[in-house]
Amino acid sequence: MEEYRTLVDAILGQVRKAPNASAVVEGDRVLTYDGLEQLSGAVARGLLAKGIRPGQAVAVCLPRSWQLVCVMLGVRRAGATVVALDAQSPPQRRQHIIEDSGSVAVVVAGPDAPQTPAGVPRLRAAELLATAAGPLDEITHDQTTSFVFYTSGTTGRPKGVEVGDAGILRMALPGWLAFEPGARFANLSNPAFDALTFEVWVPLLTGGTCVVLGDEQLQTPRRLAEAIRHTGIDTMFVTTALFNTVVDAIPNAFSSARQVLVGGEQLNGARIQRWYRDNAGGGTRLINVYGPTECTTFALHHPIAADFAGDIVPIGMPLPLTGAVLVADGRRLAQDGELAELYLSGAGLAARYRNLPEETADRFVRLPWYDDGAQRWYRTGDLVRRDSSGHISYAGRTDRQVKVRGFRIEPVEVERQLAAHPAVQQVRVCTRRNPDNRHELLAYLVLGDELAFEAYHEHVANTLPPYMRPHHTHLVDALPRNANGKIDESALLKCGVAPWRRRRVANSR
Repeated sequence: MEEYRTLVDAILGQVRKAPNASAVVEGDRVLTYDGLEQLSGAVARGLLAKGIRPGQAVAVCLPRSWQLVCVMLGVRRAGATVVALDAQSPPQRRQHIIEDSGSVAVVVAGPDAPQTPAGVPRLRAAELLATAAGPLDEITHDQTTSFVFYTSGTTGRPKGVEVGDAGILRMALPGWLAFEPGARFANLSNPAFDALTFEVWVPLLTGGTCVVLGDEQLQTPRRLAEAIRHTGIDTMFVTTALFNTVVDAIPNAFSSARQVLVGGEQLNGARIQRWYRDNAGGGTRLINVYGPTECTTFALHHPIAADFAGDIVPIGMPLPLTGAVLVADGRRLAQDGELAELYLSGAGLAARYRNLPEETADRFVRLPWYDDGAQRWYRTGDLVRRDSSGHISYAGRTDRQVKVRGFRIEPVEVERQLAAHPAVQQVRVCTRRNPDNRHELLAYLVLGDELAFEAYHEHVANTLPPYMRPHHTHLVDALPRNANGKIDESALLKCGVAPWRRRRVANSR
């Protein structure tokens, strides 16, 4: 990719290079790069005519679609910041995001779109796209706050992460993925999920095609597998949970793709090995990716070799223009093999948390003892280890760490041991306080094969010390997910399933 300072300039460069190439595909609708330029330009002119000014925030509340791509690019061409909204989220959450972000307008699909706070106009996407042709003056774009993605906050209210152009542009640099003109990238994430920055912008920055998948194509593993083959998708990102669900049902579901990025939660080594056995001789490359929204979607990556034989899949090495250090005790670099917190820096670092200066100062820090305070670093809260070859492996969260019976415990370590049993397909270990205010470990299992309680109990006794054994184990049909496809622990804790007792059980799915 040629050097460009802004996302808009880079995409317009692709328009000049290959105007008739396919930019966005949704069903039978094919939008060329020239068509994308015209429609996004119409949106920009429409927004400016409505009084939107550079630097202001515009919330976009549209379903995954070709219109969404045009509107987001149009907002950026108008010099405004895109605030990603999920139309399916609770009204109270949407209202908080609109108000907290300072959005001056909300772009919606039609008259049936969700309501907005009083005084904030709703602009229909169709009307913006139909704005008459005309000149569009060059606008100085704010590069530091291009998008605002809202994530769960420690206060219980969503917090806005301000993402800039540089973090998106670096994902399109060579050296970590295979990019080529015409490559077809799947767009299947929730529009308010930061994976959108990879699925939409990286193909458009590299001369590829963004293939939008509809909700009906994601309803079952079979439909997704058919969509991948039918649309010719060769590059895609899926959450770990979705990957597991799909390949458990259809082992060769991703075999027609060239590179499949998997991330969001820890990958199970045994499942990856089984996938490569089931797809032996194929050309698909699996890549484990890691990254918080605060570092613009992806920060580390690890291409997984077909002969991978480990228990833990590394999250690997930094992306281009990304720095990573392991900090022990908050004041020194960790040694190889030592458990430490991961700090990230570089072009992908978010500018701040919107309207949260204290939390910004707490998480985005300087390390004077390391680099004389030259760079900003993001404290991820993730515990990792680095091996002698420099590869980093995920080990847990600092904020999931609990004390049980006086011992420090990372629930992810318990999960790893429980998942090692061949009958256990998925597992989540949650914590809660009992009436005595002591932490308890609760294991929620999804079984793939019949399993006797006695066999499970023996496995637990053989793999976990007494202080790490779950107080209660619950069998569930599936692990509930939130809108971004991650496990919803609060829903698990409220599911009301009685603890597993000493009886034989069949496949729970």
